[in-house]
Amino acid sequence: MNIDKYIKKGLIFSLIFIFIGILAGITGFVFDYHLELMRGLTVGFLPTGIGMLILYKYSNKKPELRKNIELENEERNIFINTKAGYMAFWICYFYVFLAVLLNQIMDIPVTPFLIITLCLMPIVYFALVIIYHKKY
Repeated sequence: MNIDKYIKKGLIFSLIFIFIGILAGITGFVFDYHLELMRGLTVGFLPTGIGMLILYKYSNKKPELRKNIELENEERNIFINTKAGYMAFWICYFYVFLAVLLNQIMDIPVTPFLIITLCLMPIVYFALVIIYHKKY
């Protein structure tokens, strides 16, 4: 993989994330449209975009950052991340399926369920990445 093309693509994505974060902030705070939702989108997209922008801007100046990006895109790491994402999807799918069945039996409030789900998904994914890195 051409690392320069990957870095350029990362810079474009970071600018898109920053744009979405700013747009959500303006929509929520200035126009008072779904303030809580827009605040969440702003807090999610804006720091992520800024962090990506800093990372990819400095990767051209710092060879160790560039080396980390190259290692991240090796075939083995891509295989492990894909396999972990696949398994995490199905684990979370069955978790949601069971939660829906449980909701038929007892009343589960939606907000705590969604918060637990949002916390569970990355935990499952990163746990599987660690397991697969040890396995492969």
